[in-house]
Amino acid sequence: MEKQDYHSNSLGDVYPLHTLDDTKFYRFFLSGFTYSNDILDAEKLQDALSKLLEIGDWRKLGGRLKMKNGKLEIHVPQKFTESQPAVAFTHDTFDMNIETHPIASRFPKPTRGPSTQPISDDFRPFLIHHDHPMTIEEMIHQNLPQLSLHISSFSDATLISLTWPHTLMDASGHQSLLQAWSLMLAGRAEEIPMFLGARKDILEEIIPHDDERHEEFGLSRTRMTGMGKLKFIFQHLWEKLWNPRRELRVIFLPKDTFTRFQKRVRDEVAEIAHTNDQELFVSDGDILTAWATSVVASSLLKPRPMTVVNMLNIRFRLSPLIESGGIYLQNMVLAGYAFLSAQLARGPLGPIALSHRSHLVEQTSEQQTLSQLQTVRQDIKSSGSPNLLYGEPHAGFVFVNNLTKLGTIQAANFRPAVLRQGQKGELRSNPPGSMVTFQNYFHPNSTGPVDALWIFGQDHGGNYWLEGNFLPRAWEILEKELRDM
Repeated sequence: MEKQDYHSNSLGDVYPLHTLDDTKFYRFFLSGFTYSNDILDAEKLQDALSKLLEIGDWRKLGGRLKMKNGKLEIHVPQKFTESQPAVAFTHDTFDMNIETHPIASRFPKPTRGPSTQPISDDFRPFLIHHDHPMTIEEMIHQNLPQLSLHISSFSDATLISLTWPHTLMDASGHQSLLQAWSLMLAGRAEEIPMFLGARKDILEEIIPHDDERHEEFGLSRTRMTGMGKLKFIFQHLWEKLWNPRRELRVIFLPKDTFTRFQKRVRDEVAEIAHTNDQELFVSDGDILTAWATSVVASSLLKPRPMTVVNMLNIRFRLSPLIESGGIYLQNMVLAGYAFLSAQLARGPLGPIALSHRSHLVEQTSEQQTLSQLQTVRQDIKSSGSPNLLYGEPHAGFVFVNNLTKLGTIQAANFRPAVLRQGQKGELRSNPPGSMVTFQNYFHPNSTGPVDALWIFGQDHGGNYWLEGNFLPRAWEILEKELRDM
């Protein structure tokens, strides 16, 4: 096949999608939704974002998706204009406080104690404009920008939703975009980091070639193939048929509640360490993952082993990426796995957290990461998507995406756009122009019949924000545990 020439010409720039971008797995839309308890200048926000996308290879984010020979690529106009903007921008204004709006008042917000808060399909008008495409094919046909900025202004708050096709970038890319957008808004363009790898995929340079010697991928023997894969698919379809629909809710854990919870689990770990004369550690992510795993395992009608599938950001795993001196706005996520026995998954959280951490430490060395990247690249070449199925076919599965390290809530600093402060008083814990909370939303809803937990991290007051997709009986268990915290 002739190699595509990614270049600039009189019609504009042509950029590629990279190894982990152009997969069937990522052909849906993702909204990064932030809530500000201030009144922000929507036009100023839109102008700063548009100006950012005129700088160097940041222009790639302002391009249009095109299909060529079955592969996606990005075409960027030579010059952004009113008829061909870098960002699709829409703005709705409501002459009322957010708490008086029948729908917006139900958006997740901090509470005095731990809580779960439902995510409703009614929220959609605040996430994307009503005529936003629902498929990649529609976006291509309509020749639309990849980024859509939708702002809803109230008398005391602002809702900001940025939507993009997941083929463009992952959550880490979004966090970097928020930081750069904030710098542009503040007139500090010289501090915006360099956009690396826009035209040439760094992963293709560091992934071992098929004929190169490298360390064997440690999970290869647990990979589901043949009858094992068929058994998993049959069980998955059977459960989808007989189980009620899973519910998507936000989980809010106040700082003091999480501190008590954290101490309880770490005391269990300390006891194990003392018994075995070892130094052991579990992170907040291990603790929250263990909690979600235990809740799902306890909700199953009969005990089963559990497989925890973690989304891992390889920017933190490979030395060429760590030492890059810039940012990569693309998809750079692999999966890590923890395999738990039925007994362990229903037991105390300390041992679950330790087992989870042990599995991931073993799988995330630089050599193992490179070996998995090679396996994933082969999957994409042969079937168009990575194979995420490892472990026992009859196990229960929980997907976890821990975004704590990104600090997404802190990444957005829109203070220069503040027209007027909204919330005041002792209940406010965030600086002016900063975000109260952050959530991800999928279009169409791609969470589906899968148990999943997103850990968005801590807000400015040290409170934890999470999002879960669980069966009703799992939510009953989780809410009981919240009451006991």
